[in-house]
Amino acid sequence: MSDRQIVPKKGSEVTGHSGTPANDPGVAPRVLVVDDDPGVRLLMHETLAKAGFEVSEAASGSEAIDCCREFAPDLVLLDINMPTMDGITACREIRKQTEREFPIIMVTSVDDSDSIQRAFEAGATDFILKPVNWPLFQRRLDSVLTEWNRAQEFDASNKRVRLLEKVVPEQVMLVARSGVIIEDLKDRSASAETGTEPPQTLDQLYGVEIGQRLQQCISGALKTGRHNNLEFTMAQHGAFRNFEAQLLVEGRDRVIVVVQDVSGDEQEQNEIYNLAYFDSATHLPNQHLFERCADDLLTNARLQGRSPVFFSLCFDNISENDLADRNMMRAIADRLGVCLAQFGNVLKMGKADDAVRSARVETNRFMFVLQHDHNGSDTKLICDRISRDLTGQIDTNSGPATISPRLGIATYPADGADLQTLMHASATAMHEALERGNPYCYQSQAASAQDFDTQDYGNELRQALAEGQLELYFQPRLAMPRGRVTCVEALLRWNHPIRGFVDLRELLYLAKASGLIVPLGDWVLGKACEAARDWQCDPSPRVSVNLSQQEFSRQDLADRVIDTLERAGLEPGRIELELTEAALLRTRDELVDLRRLKDLGVGLVLDDFGTGHSSLADLKQYPVDALKIDSSFVQGLPGNNKDAAVCEVIITMAHLFGMKAVAEGVESEAQLEQLMSLGCDEFQGFHICRPLPASEIEGYLKNLGESRQ
Repeated sequence: MSDRQIVPKKGSEVTGHSGTPANDPGVAPRVLVVDDDPGVRLLMHETLAKAGFEVSEAASGSEAIDCCREFAPDLVLLDINMPTMDGITACREIRKQTEREFPIIMVTSVDDSDSIQRAFEAGATDFILKPVNWPLFQRRLDSVLTEWNRAQEFDASNKRVRLLEKVVPEQVMLVARSGVIIEDLKDRSASAETGTEPPQTLDQLYGVEIGQRLQQCISGALKTGRHNNLEFTMAQHGAFRNFEAQLLVEGRDRVIVVVQDVSGDEQEQNEIYNLAYFDSATHLPNQHLFERCADDLLTNARLQGRSPVFFSLCFDNISENDLADRNMMRAIADRLGVCLAQFGNVLKMGKADDAVRSARVETNRFMFVLQHDHNGSDTKLICDRISRDLTGQIDTNSGPATISPRLGIATYPADGADLQTLMHASATAMHEALERGNPYCYQSQAASAQDFDTQDYGNELRQALAEGQLELYFQPRLAMPRGRVTCVEALLRWNHPIRGFVDLRELLYLAKASGLIVPLGDWVLGKACEAARDWQCDPSPRVSVNLSQQEFSRQDLADRVIDTLERAGLEPGRIELELTEAALLRTRDELVDLRRLKDLGVGLVLDDFGTGHSSLADLKQYPVDALKIDSSFVQGLPGNNKDAAVCEVIITMAHLFGMKAVAEGVESEAQLEQLMSLGCDEFQGFHICRPLPASEIEGYLKNLGESRQ
């Protein structure tokens, strides 16, 4: 076998093995030339090299099999007539012994139908006859590679669609107490397209037995006013399938019935679960799963009087390139797992997911929980062991690197009464350990180091609020594709006279610590309404304001919003409130204020959707107009199939419940194009416009409106 490799030249537009054009730096289609004639190999080698291919050679069928495993080609050119092992036999063995799929083109002077048929049965993709027509040779290969990649992409797309179909409900119906189907909310046009009369009752749709069981559940749900579930089995497409029906009360005499097929095979269910809850690089639970499990732990801790300890872990001396090294991050996760396994009796995440020991919640941040602080001895023992076992050299893409773990520690309830506060507290302590160069730091130590600053800046924040030193920036939100501005989000900024612009997370932390979060929220709402009132553009968009959990939990929310609108002279339809899933979950049974605001015309948006725990039942009861896809899912587009699948699921769920899907954090044209292809309705992000000060946003809106006329 020849080990001669040709550096690819620029200029070819053939698609390579990574799915990118061959003229991208460092990427070229790999071609394996298999022929016992060295003259033929030389001609093909030089021709392909000039066209920008990376070429390897084999002089026999057995060499070709070995080379396919080592070289990982994108395309094989295989001669049929070779001694010892002919090309057809070699083709069959290559297909058997290599997991990766790629096209195999038979290059031969044989054109009888029997040989062609046997070659196709062995796995051949196409034929090129000798003598080779060299001017057409490259175009033929271009065509084969292009069609092959399209077929592979189509197959991958079909697999993703089949996976997503397991998430989308089978039926979403509005049903009366009597069992009459008032409206099919999932597919209103299906009957019109097929020309058939849709089922009028549950009995007609599911049969008398299941229909009656559903009707009894509907009566029970309407009687108690609570949601109800029913599991049942029925034959579908020649096989028995398991279904779950969620009954969501809608008014006095009707319910929403959401029917989900829950009988998918174990592999599909695992794929869906892994897609949503695990980090692809380390295979550790991600932030979503960590928060879900940690919520269970905190609930049990409150009931049992325990004091769980939250650890945030990062590593010093790691570069951005190292963080993108999947093998290195997996090695770190493995080391951490081995270390924590020694403390299995005290490290637990709650009754629902005892197996979750640690999670990767950010690029360079891991988290884990000690279920009970046994007088601090276990906490110190764990920190000392991690510092000892994880300090040292580790291999990276750029060579060996020395890593040093830094731990931040926060304890419930001393350092926080809710999950978000505890996560933030442990992260603050972690950064303090990083700055000091200490192996670990407790939140109390970090707080004591920052007590003067916190108090000082807290007083300055109070003064800034009283004297009007704060300001709002505005970021527009556009309809797809690059249409009109539908809304403008108001964003708080504090330009400190000495420190410059203060990080928003720190600003909010100071506001909570100083008790100013609610007055600050009132100020933002009032200023945003006044700004929207004064915009002289047609049409004038809505203004969107974020509500904190503390604001939302106040019982006078609706009254405060209405008073603010009246003082500003702004119609309720011009304001939009953004709520988090965490805020809604805190007051799940107290939605009177939201429905009151919705009835007045105030827009309601569920922000950062996908990072909380909303179910179909939650979405139904919330009077929400839109779901905002968290930017963490948008950042991976395009190229990250898992992020794309999550975005598609969220968009599908939004549309099923009559809501819009809004993507935030859009930073590139490629992200925008993929979101449009997935059916997203609106977007915002740096790709179109960064947040602008109040003095500039009106001019931007006017210019955009004039350019569209």
